[in-house]
Amino acid sequence: MRLCHEVPLQFIAPFSCFFFRNLLFVRNYEGDFEDLALNFVVVEDHFGVQQTIELIPGGAGVAVTRDNVLRYRHLVCDYWLNRRIRAQCEAFMRGLRDLVRPEWIRAFTPLELQTLLAGANKLIDLEDLRANCKYSGGYTDEHPSIMLFWEVVNTFDPAERESLLLFATSCSRPPLLGFRDLNPPFCIQKTSHPPEEADSRLPTASTCMNLLKLPSYSNANDLRKQLLYAVHAGAGFELS
Repeated sequence: MRLCHEVPLQFIAPFSCFFFRNLLFVRNYEGDFEDLALNFVVVEDHFGVQQTIELIPGGAGVAVTRDNVLRYRHLVCDYWLNRRIRAQCEAFMRGLRDLVRPEWIRAFTPLELQTLLAGANKLIDLEDLRANCKYSGGYTDEHPSIMLFWEVVNTFDPAERESLLLFATSCSRPPLLGFRDLNPPFCIQKTSHPPEEADSRLPTASTCMNLLKLPSYSNANDLRKQLLYAVHAGAGFELS
């Protein structure tokens, strides 16, 4: 399996918005490239120290021109997506090969492999999620708080549903073949908070078990407010 593939320009955006915007500007630039004073280098900040990395041997002395700007763009993308993290990628691949035979991995395209590992890029089917949901701590599908939960989640837009799934399972996409293949199954557990405190408490999650720990809310407004706060807080184990 190759570590490096030809990738679209937009793939660099999550790594560096600064370079992404600059590359878009360079791609659409119609003026004199000498005015840009670009060379075949990238500059990174390493703990407050500016470090210059040459994209090609002697790149600091090679100016970017209209004739070589396409190569410059490709080299910048290659640096951010491949060279910069090559050691980490190679270490990851060595570990992966210990678990999965390389010929099995090569049977898939990168997009197919991503779908197998990260789920299907499709809308979350709440009926499927509910049909395959488990309950613990005293909850059942007919418990008033659970009925409120599904009622509220049914009003969520697609992005909010993805945030909820990410919060509870660490993955925002549904499994390729549906939630019956989620292992462990998605589970909602009743917390031990007294009823008089439940409405003021936040839900939490144990993503390693696909477990949502839900207080026994008494009304939809508090459930919606606390649930959305929790899934959008970006917190980890400290959330309570």
